[in-house]
Amino acid sequence: MDTAEIQRILGHSVLDPFSILGVAQDCTADDIKAAYRTKSRLIHPDKTKHDQARPAFEKLKRAEAELMDDAKRTSIQRMMQEARRELAAEWKAEVASGKRKPEDADESSSIFDDAALAKYRSIAIDLEWKRRQQLKKQMATEGAAARRDEEQASEKQRKREADKAWEANRESRVDSWRTFQAKGTSEADASSESLAPTTEQLAPDEEPFSDEGPFSDEEEEDDDDEEPALRYKRLGGNVHTLFEKDTASTLIASERFLVLGTHWGNVIIIDFEGNEVKKWRAHSTTVNSVSVDIDNEYVASAGDDGRVVVHGLYNDDVTIVNYSRPVKAVALDPYYSRKASRRFVSGGTAGQLIMYEKKWFGKSDSILFTSAGPIQTIRWQENLVAWACDEGVQLYNTDRGARISQIARPEGSPRPDLYTCRLHWKDDRTLLIGWANFVQVVALKEREQPHQSPALGFVGADADSGPLLYAEVSVMFRTDFVVCGLALYRDSFLVFTYGDHQTVDGMAATDDSQVPQEERQHRVRDAQPPELRMIDWNLEEVSSDVLPLEGFPLLQPNDYGLAHSAARPQATLSKSPRPENEFEGGSSPQASEADTWFILSPKQLVAVRPRGLADHVQWLTEREDYQQALAAIEEAYRGDGQWAIYRDQIKTAEYQKIGQTYAQMLMDSGNCAEAAQVCTRVLPQDSTPEAIEAWESWIFAFAETGSLHEIAPFIPTTTMQLSSTVYEMVLAFLLTSDIGEFKRLVFAWPASLFNAYSVVLAVEDQYGKAVSADDQRSLKEIMAFLYDRLNQPSKSLRCHLELFTDGIPARVRRENLFDAVRDKAELVLRYDDHTLGLEHDEAVSLQSRCEAEGVQLLTDNTDAIPSASVVKQLVNAPEHLHVYLHTLLAKDPHLGAPFADLQVELYAEYNPEKLLNFLRISTYYTFDKALEICEERSLVPEMVFILGRMGDNHRALMLIIDQLRDVPRAIEFAKEQNDPELWNDLVMYSRDKPEFIIGLLELGGTHTNPTKVLQNIPPELKIPGIRRALTNVLHDYHLQVELCTDCKHVLDGDCELLSDGLRRVQHQGMEVESDQMCLACQLPLENMPAGSSNVLAFWCGHIYHDKCILLPEVQRKTQIDSLNNLMNSSTVDLIKRSQRLVRSPASQRRILLQAKLDRTTMIRQYSPMCPVCVEYDQKKMQQARTGWSPAERKDRGPNGDDDSIDISEPTELPPMQMLQI
Repeated sequence: MDTAEIQRILGHSVLDPFSILGVAQDCTADDIKAAYRTKSRLIHPDKTKHDQARPAFEKLKRAEAELMDDAKRTSIQRMMQEARRELAAEWKAEVASGKRKPEDADESSSIFDDAALAKYRSIAIDLEWKRRQQLKKQMATEGAAARRDEEQASEKQRKREADKAWEANRESRVDSWRTFQAKGTSEADASSESLAPTTEQLAPDEEPFSDEGPFSDEEEEDDDDEEPALRYKRLGGNVHTLFEKDTASTLIASERFLVLGTHWGNVIIIDFEGNEVKKWRAHSTTVNSVSVDIDNEYVASAGDDGRVVVHGLYNDDVTIVNYSRPVKAVALDPYYSRKASRRFVSGGTAGQLIMYEKKWFGKSDSILFTSAGPIQTIRWQENLVAWACDEGVQLYNTDRGARISQIARPEGSPRPDLYTCRLHWKDDRTLLIGWANFVQVVALKEREQPHQSPALGFVGADADSGPLLYAEVSVMFRTDFVVCGLALYRDSFLVFTYGDHQTVDGMAATDDSQVPQEERQHRVRDAQPPELRMIDWNLEEVSSDVLPLEGFPLLQPNDYGLAHSAARPQATLSKSPRPENEFEGGSSPQASEADTWFILSPKQLVAVRPRGLADHVQWLTEREDYQQALAAIEEAYRGDGQWAIYRDQIKTAEYQKIGQTYAQMLMDSGNCAEAAQVCTRVLPQDSTPEAIEAWESWIFAFAETGSLHEIAPFIPTTTMQLSSTVYEMVLAFLLTSDIGEFKRLVFAWPASLFNAYSVVLAVEDQYGKAVSADDQRSLKEIMAFLYDRLNQPSKSLRCHLELFTDGIPARVRRENLFDAVRDKAELVLRYDDHTLGLEHDEAVSLQSRCEAEGVQLLTDNTDAIPSASVVKQLVNAPEHLHVYLHTLLAKDPHLGAPFADLQVELYAEYNPEKLLNFLRISTYYTFDKALEICEERSLVPEMVFILGRMGDNHRALMLIIDQLRDVPRAIEFAKEQNDPELWNDLVMYSRDKPEFIIGLLELGGTHTNPTKVLQNIPPELKIPGIRRALTNVLHDYHLQVELCTDCKHVLDGDCELLSDGLRRVQHQGMEVESDQMCLACQLPLENMPAGSSNVLAFWCGHIYHDKCILLPEVQRKTQIDSLNNLMNSSTVDLIKRSQRLVRSPASQRRILLQAKLDRTTMIRQYSPMCPVCVEYDQKKMQQARTGWSPAERKDRGPNGDDDSIDISEPTELPPMQMLQI
């Protein structure tokens, strides 16, 4: 009950609350409450487990709320009345134009009510669409106003913050550069004071560079609108506070944090956002170099005070080594925290590369290399150490304890002390070298055969020392700028540069003393901002970003630096116990998403990262390239392309917003098809109210542009369910514009989405207007489908039969739909014609047509589909009627008895060759009518048969003779009738016809006398073949005589044999025991009842007392005869006789024998029979009669009843069938 009610409620449109509640349109509030209470108890989700209970209950509750509102109820009633008035006017116009019959325009019929309801839904949908359009325009107007207000408020807030930042940084803008004070350059003080007001300053929380590129002047923007490859961000946090009193001198980046060295000797640990984590003063002067181990647990620093300090981050372990000379570079063993040797290498102005390590006997310093100039830069990668000196770059293998190679300084490069060498390990086998304006790529390769080379320092080593390596410069090129930092990004070089070709040309002077003082001051004050360039392996510049760093006019190449932080999973970076995230940039969700480079300047740190998906999408959307933005997001979501690692940057809401903006742009340009596909991808697919509202808004937007057919295939039906108004609106649109798509959606959409009854009414109306045959067929298929859904098999089967759908007869049998096809006999027969191919003029036999599924369905179920009803439907289709009646005749000849005369005419018209067989097997047709039909069509054989059935044998014979002239047929007809008069007529007719005479002689047989035929032959008549015919007659006569004689001999022999057998049986004795029972009285034979003196035994083996088997009159006569004999004898004779019997045994036996003979004679005279055997014979006879046909009963008895056969006669025994005992 609850399931049916739920389906009923879901089947109604939300626009018809009266049907949902099941109340009349003129109902009262009490009626509405009562209906709601009744139905809510049935479908409440707490009382039923049906999965659709909640949607149905919400729909019921909504309908009740609408109807309880007097204003809404009145509005709905008014709309329904208006729909009825409009429909009535339309129907009256159709009646006037002849398109509709007057009887079909009755306003009180249920058809009119259904059509009015559909009309009301159409009006309601139009009103709802207009309401949503108005609401959409209102929301757009209000949203634009709100956005303007928000932008104005944001602009005011930004100006206030900018003014506040300007006032807060007033002192720092006029402060002098402490960097140049430390260097003792008085010119720098004056320059700083004079140039400070023009130097660009930014608040810590402001972005220093735009996404289009970090340019300082707006007129220098990229005119070709090419997307930059990198994005820049000035580190905020509290790093700006550090730079207020100090300046940076060196920087190195690990996977978790940055290590910064300053000119005041401080070592600072900062995170990736610029927040200070830890700080200590390691040196009294400038920190020249810092290093960190691979586990991020120890930091080493080297300064001009000659000291190297190794500081533990998670413990109090501090190692200080003083070399008394300025140390310019230091590098920790990558596995410093894991090894007890605690090794590091350092070098400086002393020109010595010293390895410090702990051994068994204490600490020791080992000089690995001595140079003529200072050691500038050191980088340690795994077991390889690279350092730069005046001779070039040296490579050292710590496992083998020997140098590998020396890469000489490029020819023509400036003095190494003027421009610091930049080193960067890409991996264990690739080293990047930047010498002033030269870039080299060194590849380390394994030697096949180790050998010693004193010049290169190769020495022998065991297998544990690793392979022998040699260095090879694979790439070297010269630039028009000075290299301040070097790294690899994807397939390109990332080069941090200073100056241009003029700067490089100015490097020709080897000594600043050769340059005039005014020129040197001009260079200092007019230095160009550095650039970050991307160069591919073809040495072509891919991109170049100018970085207007703070104070760049006063800075030189050695003041800049580039540190690289590789992206690695944080779980594998360290194994030491420490507070979690103590030194990590935890506030940066992008800290580990990709490689990051950090640009160092004395007063500023800038983070450089590859542009992520959010940057790429923002750049595209600012240029309104929403298509590419959407494609990039979707590609990243799939895990493909270069943006896959950044897919978390774009949230679903932003993706949907971009997609809908792109869809709106497409719709505005008229490309609704692509807009529909975009909506399908970007609109939410969950069943939240927001998602439903979004889908409905877009569907109404497509409706406004008249392109519902574009969005219709993508409307959700399973993941969420929209309002039924939306689905019905889409179907109504497609019904008049695209029937193919309409059909697909009706078949695909679940039944609960729309009101099937309203849709089928609209389809029926459209069917009458359709012109194309394909459209009519599609609409017919839709009606069949909807009627199946509405459980109206009668209408559904009509459509299916007209469409010739496969398997319809089988479906009728399977679902017991015989009542639904009772009035569709003509359609069923047409279905068979289509199945057999008769529509294509294919020849099909009557037998094949009778075996078709449709006609078999009609004839096999005559109880559900009466034959009279079928015949009435097929009167106007005589050929189909003939097929039906012929099939019915094959099933049961009696079923077609009322239509026998009609069948005669149908056989004569369509299958004359089968008429004679029908006349033979049927007895229900009228002879005169059948004869008339056959005479009209000259069907002589059928006329002969009918005349024979009518008894007019003479006329029938004359037809055979005169029209058919078929002698054998005439003779056969005479034999069938077995009428002597007919034979006489045949003999008399054939006396002057030789062919008939020959036929009678040869075929007449015993039915005619050959002598009589010969006597009637005229003497002058010549008969060809008479001799052969007479010979055959004589031969047949002799053959008959011989057969009779032989049969007589056989019969005599059988009679003799049977007689002998009977006598033998009757001569045999029968054993009778005294304890045997009488089958009549069930007493032993020895217990003779009163009046019984003998026992009767039959040849069948049954034994009775004579009194139990003999009739009363027989017993009475036997007793009377005995008394008479006694009375006629004198008493004396009786006594004497008794005495004689006693005295003479022979006489006694003779007298006893005579008495037995007398009794046996009497028994034979009355012929008693065995009751058991008689009863058995009666049952057998009755059983045989019940299986006889009426004709057989008629042949077996004159009256056709069971009494016509006398069953009292013996059937198994001859007259002598009993013995007296």
